[in-house]
Amino acid sequence: MTTLNGRPGNTPRPQTPPACLDSAAGTTRQKSKATDTSRITKAGYSVPEFCYGAGIGRSKAYELMTAGLIRFVTVGRRRIITDSPADFLGRLAGNGEG
Repeated sequence: MTTLNGRPGNTPRPQTPPACLDSAAGTTRQKSKATDTSRITKAGYSVPEFCYGAGIGRSKAYELMTAGLIRFVTVGRRRIITDSPADFLGRLAGNGEG
């Protein structure tokens, strides 16, 4: 096994979507007449879902949560991010930060 620079070691792994996003995209379900999922909006994101959507790492996400730049709620020991990745990135672009 070689790395990008030709030296032996672990090769870098590509970023993959969280399992919950992976399984939803791979299955095809028929819509029932009782529920129309196109109108359902996601109220909160797990940390891996948010990181994948925003294109940032987990450590950076926790840093930004501590700094108050990402809105979240704590349920037990779990953090549920209430911002969508698009809203977060739009807010950063509006502030001129990056």
